[in-house]
Amino acid sequence: MIYFITETYLKSITAITKNVDVSDVMPFVATQSDMRIQPILGTYFYDYLLAKYNAQTLTADETDLVEKIQPSIAWRSAEDCAINLSYQLKNKGVQQQFGDYSNAVSQGEVSFIADHYGQKAKFYENRLRWWLLENKDLFAEFISTDNKDSDLKPPTDCDDSSEYDNTMIVF
Repeated sequence: MIYFITETYLKSITAITKNVDVSDVMPFVATQSDMRIQPILGTYFYDYLLAKYNAQTLTADETDLVEKIQPSIAWRSAEDCAINLSYQLKNKGVQQQFGDYSNAVSQGEVSFIADHYGQKAKFYENRLRWWLLENKDLFAEFISTDNKDSDLKPPTDCDDSSEYDNTMIVF
Protein backbone atom coordinates (compact mmCIF):
# COMPACT_ATOMS: atom_id res chain seq x y z
CA MET A 1 0.00 0.00 0.00
CA ILE A 2 1.19 3.51 -0.83
CA TYR A 3 0.69 5.99 2.01
CA PHE A 4 -0.01 9.10 -0.05
CA ILE A 5 3.58 9.66 -1.24
CA THR A 6 5.99 7.95 -3.59
CA GLU A 7 9.75 7.66 -3.45
CA THR A 8 10.05 10.29 -6.17
CA TYR A 9 7.88 12.74 -4.25
CA LEU A 10 9.75 12.10 -1.00
CA LYS A 11 13.17 12.63 -2.54
CA SER A 12 12.11 15.65 -4.59
CA ILE A 13 10.78 17.82 -1.74
CA THR A 14 12.85 16.73 1.27
CA ALA A 15 16.56 16.59 2.03
CA ILE A 16 16.60 12.81 1.51
CA THR A 17 19.06 12.27 -1.32
CA LYS A 18 18.74 10.01 -4.31
CA ASN A 19 21.37 7.59 -2.97
CA VAL A 20 19.24 6.69 0.08
CA ASP A 21 17.76 3.23 -0.32
CA VAL A 22 13.98 3.64 -0.36
CA SER A 23 13.52 0.37 1.53
CA ASP A 24 15.16 2.11 4.51
CA VAL A 25 12.71 4.99 4.28
CA MET A 26 9.28 3.62 3.37
CA PRO A 27 8.52 2.05 6.78
CA PHE A 28 8.68 5.57 8.22
CA VAL A 29 6.25 6.85 5.60
CA ALA A 30 3.62 4.34 6.71
CA THR A 31 4.07 5.02 10.41
CA GLN A 32 4.13 8.79 10.01
CA SER A 33 0.99 8.69 7.89
CA ASP A 34 -0.73 6.62 10.58
CA MET A 35 0.60 8.65 13.50
CA ARG A 36 0.20 12.17 12.10
CA ILE A 37 -2.46 12.19 9.39
CA GLN A 38 -4.93 9.60 10.68
CA PRO A 39 -5.62 11.57 13.90
CA ILE A 40 -6.29 14.72 11.88
CA LEU A 41 -8.61 13.07 9.38
CA GLY A 42 -10.15 10.47 11.67
CA THR A 43 -9.86 6.73 11.05
CA TYR A 44 -13.00 6.39 8.96
CA PHE A 45 -12.08 9.21 6.58
CA TYR A 46 -8.38 8.26 6.57
CA ASP A 47 -9.13 4.68 5.52
CA TYR A 48 -11.59 5.89 2.88
CA LEU A 49 -9.13 8.42 1.43
CA LEU A 50 -6.18 6.02 1.50
CA ALA A 51 -8.19 3.36 -0.35
CA LYS A 52 -9.26 5.87 -2.99
CA TYR A 53 -5.68 7.14 -3.34
CA ASN A 54 -4.37 3.63 -3.92
CA ALA A 55 -7.18 2.84 -6.36
CA GLN A 56 -6.44 6.13 -8.15
CA THR A 57 -10.09 7.18 -7.95
CA LEU A 58 -9.80 10.49 -6.08
CA THR A 59 -12.14 13.33 -6.88
CA ALA A 60 -10.70 16.78 -7.59
CA ASP A 61 -11.42 17.90 -4.00
CA GLU A 62 -9.82 14.74 -2.60
CA THR A 63 -6.77 15.34 -4.79
CA ASP A 64 -6.48 18.84 -3.33
CA LEU A 65 -6.65 17.36 0.17
CA VAL A 66 -3.99 14.74 -0.59
CA GLU A 67 -1.74 17.51 -1.92
CA LYS A 68 -2.06 19.15 1.51
CA ILE A 69 -1.27 15.84 3.25
CA GLN A 70 1.82 14.89 1.23
CA PRO A 71 4.36 17.47 2.46
CA SER A 72 3.61 16.65 6.08
CA ILE A 73 4.17 12.93 5.57
CA ALA A 74 7.33 13.58 3.57
CA TRP A 75 8.91 15.88 6.18
CA ARG A 76 7.84 13.67 9.11
CA SER A 77 9.43 10.72 7.31
CA ALA A 78 12.63 12.72 6.80
CA GLU A 79 12.54 13.60 10.51
CA ASP A 80 12.33 9.91 11.41
CA CYS A 81 15.03 9.01 8.89
CA ALA A 82 17.49 11.56 10.29
CA ILE A 83 17.59 9.59 13.50
CA ASN A 84 17.00 6.07 12.26
CA LEU A 85 19.44 6.15 9.36
CA SER A 86 22.13 7.62 11.63
CA TYR A 87 21.57 5.04 14.36
CA GLN A 88 20.40 1.59 13.31
CA LEU A 89 19.45 -1.41 15.38
CA LYS A 90 21.74 -4.27 14.35
CA ASN A 91 22.40 -7.74 15.75
CA LYS A 92 24.93 -6.19 18.16
CA GLY A 93 22.61 -3.42 19.35
CA VAL A 94 22.28 0.16 18.22
CA GLN A 95 25.10 1.09 15.84
CA GLN A 96 26.06 4.49 14.49
CA GLN A 97 26.37 4.57 10.71
CA PHE A 98 29.75 5.64 9.37
CA GLY A 99 30.74 5.15 5.73
CA ASP A 100 33.58 5.81 3.33
CA TYR A 101 34.18 9.49 2.55
CA SER A 102 31.74 10.69 5.20
CA ASN A 103 31.84 11.78 8.79
CA ALA A 104 29.26 10.76 11.34
CA VAL A 105 27.63 13.63 13.18
CA SER A 106 26.93 13.84 16.89
CA GLN A 107 23.66 12.85 18.47
CA GLY A 108 22.95 16.53 19.13
CA GLU A 109 23.44 17.39 15.47
CA VAL A 110 21.13 14.56 14.41
CA SER A 111 18.50 15.81 16.87
CA PHE A 112 18.89 19.36 15.55
CA ILE A 113 18.31 18.22 11.97
CA ALA A 114 15.35 16.03 12.97
CA ASP A 115 13.81 18.99 14.82
CA HIS A 116 14.35 21.21 11.78
CA TYR A 117 12.49 18.72 9.57
CA GLY A 118 9.78 18.36 12.21
CA GLN A 119 9.18 22.11 12.16
CA LYS A 120 8.59 21.96 8.42
CA ALA A 121 6.17 19.07 8.89
CA LYS A 122 4.32 20.94 11.64
CA PHE A 123 3.82 23.91 9.30
CA TYR A 124 2.21 21.62 6.71
CA GLU A 125 0.10 19.85 9.35
CA ASN A 126 -1.25 23.20 10.58
CA ARG A 127 -2.00 24.23 7.01
CA LEU A 128 -3.79 20.90 6.48
CA ARG A 129 -5.91 21.38 9.63
CA TRP A 130 -6.91 24.90 8.65
CA TRP A 131 -7.72 23.91 5.05
CA LEU A 132 -9.73 20.85 6.11
CA LEU A 133 -11.78 22.84 8.61
CA GLU A 134 -12.49 25.48 5.97
CA ASN A 135 -13.49 22.82 3.41
CA LYS A 136 -15.02 20.13 5.62
CA ASP A 137 -18.34 20.24 3.80
CA LEU A 138 -16.63 18.90 0.67
CA PHE A 139 -15.96 15.58 2.41
CA ALA A 140 -19.02 13.64 3.53
CA GLU A 141 -16.82 10.94 5.07
CA PHE A 142 -15.00 13.51 7.22
CA ILE A 143 -18.17 15.00 8.69
CA SER A 144 -19.88 11.60 8.91
CA THR A 145 -20.95 10.32 12.32
CA ASP A 146 -18.87 7.21 11.50
CA ASN A 147 -15.74 9.36 11.65
CA LYS A 148 -15.56 9.52 15.43
CA ASP A 149 -11.89 10.06 16.24
CA SER A 150 -10.71 13.07 14.25
CA ASP A 151 -8.77 15.58 16.33
CA LEU A 152 -10.63 18.32 14.46
CA LYS A 153 -14.16 17.21 15.22
CA PRO A 154 -15.91 17.84 18.53
CA PRO A 155 -16.81 14.74 20.52
CA THR A 156 -20.22 13.38 19.57
CA ASP A 157 -21.13 12.56 23.14
CA CYS A 158 -21.39 16.23 24.21
CA ASP A 159 -24.91 17.25 25.23
CA ASP A 160 -25.06 19.93 22.57
CA SER A 161 -22.19 19.69 20.11
CA SER A 162 -23.59 22.56 18.04
CA GLU A 163 -22.44 24.87 20.84
CA TYR A 164 -18.98 23.28 21.03
CA ASP A 165 -16.17 25.79 21.00
CA ASN A 166 -12.70 24.23 20.91
CA THR A 167 -11.08 27.52 21.94
CA MET A 168 -12.41 27.22 25.50
CA ILE A 169 -11.46 24.80 28.23
CA VAL A 170 -14.08 24.06 30.86
CA PHE A 171 -13.09 22.33 34.09
